[in-house]
Parts: sequence; structure tokens; C-alpha cells
Amino acid sequence: MAKAEYRSAIRSRKLIQGALADLLQEKPLDKITVTDVVRRAEINRGTFYAHYSDIPDVIHHVIEDTFSHLREEVFEVPCQLSEIPHTLLQRIQGILESDFDFCQKVMTSSASTMMEEQLVKLVLDYLFQHEGKFGFGDSERYALTIRFCAGGLTNLYRDWFYGKIPLSLEELTQRAELLLTQAIWGVKEAAQ
Repeated sequence: MAKAEYRSAIRSRKLIQGALADLLQEKPLDKITVTDVVRRAEINRGTFYAHYSDIPDVIHHVIEDTFSHLREEVFEVPCQLSEIPHTLLQRIQGILESDFDFCQKVMTSSASTMMEEQLVKLVLDYLFQHEGKFGFGDSERYALTIRFCAGGLTNLYRDWFYGKIPLSLEELTQRAELLLTQAIWGVKEAAQ
């Protein structure tokens, strides 16, 4: 009985998330109601409220789940200094590919800010965690550089989802990795 309830809960959450992702393509987040979502998902209001408190709560949970998995993957993988940008960006690409439809719908909607903030935070946390490996003399310059890079990476992925960058996701990740590596090593060379 517990397995059936568990599967039912997963199914309900997926229906809600899918309906919300579809609605985000039609109207802004602040115009989407619980009624809109339950109609689209073909569930009742009680089912919605059994899992979420409101519409932003749905987005928050999905993004939080996505990025907590990504955080676990990225931060648990030991890597050499030269592999840091590669490890980070390959994991980000993997997460974007694993739930591509949802990520695309969120990144091209009024809810994109929530996902972009999590992406920037992940990049910053990861690169600050590894700052000591680079042996920088000027940590202020490093901090500014990685903040600049984190914002730039987020914008690249958002523009890619909008179709403004004519590359595959893999090609974009490879080029972003090269740019990030050059920026980090540029700070190291400037400090010497």
C-alpha cells in the first residue's frame, strides 16, 4: 500500500510540475493560479495542496531539488586543479539535459530568475570552495572574476534556451569551460 501511495504522490507532483511548466509558456508566473494548474494537470485542488502551498512553492521545490542533486554531484567529485571548470560545467550540462523540457520552459519564462539565482550561487560556491587550490595572491580580483563569470555563464545558458546561440548544449558547455578556464588563469597570471 505504501508503494502505491508513494508512486501516486510522485505522479501527482510530476503532473503539477508539468502543468505549471506548460502554463509558464503561456503567461507570466504571477498570472498563473492554482485553478489554472489543477485544470491543466486534471487533478483536484486537494491534491495540489497536499504537495504545495502555492504556485511559487512548486517552482521553488523543483529548482531546489534540481540544484540540491547538482550540488551533491559537483561538490562530492574530487578533482584536480585543471579539472575544476570542466567538472562544474559538465555537471550543469547534465542537469539541464536530465530535465530539459522543464529547464527550457522555466529559463524562457518569467520564473527564470529563480533558476538563474541558483545557478549563479552554485558556480560561486563551487569556485570559492576551490579558491585555495589556485594559490591566488589577489583574492579580491579572483572574487570579482568568478562573480563576473557566474553571471556570464547564466546569461549564456539563458540565451541558449531562447535560441540566440546557434550551438549544441555540448558545444556551448565546451566553449564556456574554455572561457572560464582562461578567466581563472588570467587572474593567476596577473597576480604574479
